[in-house]
Amino acid sequence: MPIVKKSLRKRKENKITNSTHFQILKEISKLHANCPKIEWVKKYLGSNKIFHGFSTKQMVDLSKKIIKENNLNEEKTIKLLNSLYSQGTTYTEIALAALILSNSPQVLKNFDPKNLDLWLNYTCGWAENDVLCQSNFSSEILLSNWSKWQKILKEFNKSSNINKRRASLVLLTKSLRQSDDARLSKLTFANVEHLKSETEILITKAVSWALRALVKFHQKEVLDYLDKNKDSLPKIAYREAFTKATTGRKYNNKKKKN
Repeated sequence: MPIVKKSLRKRKENKITNSTHFQILKEISKLHANCPKIEWVKKYLGSNKIFHGFSTKQMVDLSKKIIKENNLNEEKTIKLLNSLYSQGTTYTEIALAALILSNSPQVLKNFDPKNLDLWLNYTCGWAENDVLCQSNFSSEILLSNWSKWQKILKEFNKSSNINKRRASLVLLTKSLRQSDDARLSKLTFANVEHLKSETEILITKAVSWALRALVKFHQKEVLDYLDKNKDSLPKIAYREAFTKATTGRKYNNKKKKN
């Protein structure tokens, strides 16, 4: 509680202008976390922000409360998310922004992917990236506005920002499991090809994830790609994708006990 209240005082000084954002900070100060290993979890998540340790249920309930009490339309929602990402100093605000988006179907239906170009400037680590990019955007959303999505995903893939490079793959994973549309698979293979030489775990794991997501509808193409690129792909990506493509199961690197 002292950390949360101290943060709230600092935010007053920084003059957050979005009233709903400030309401969120007040709501956060009322919540009680039950996370005994906060520092360990924060390190695991890769976040560089204050981590309160709230449960998923607490976060989901708060996101729905904010939406309901403020009657958020599309314009208000985007303005709120802009504020949460650009002025948020806690993991809670970043994760809450993604949950508010997830619970705003009309916003998602008409979503302009250019918004992500701003928001991903402020994420740090796999968890902050993936809570936004992993499951919010379906194949229907991407394909109904493909020209814009294709453009932004290509830009992210070549960005100097590692969070955007990761997003260029993670944003495709849900769609790849929902649709066999060749536009999705073609772009994914191209984005993997461009990033396969990187060694940062944020990228190597995203390469693995994208290839494994491709297996559902493009198993043969994945196996062909793995065969041709075995020596140039990250080892973890090759192992995990090959296991998925040949067994349908996730790779398990734990040694069996005798």
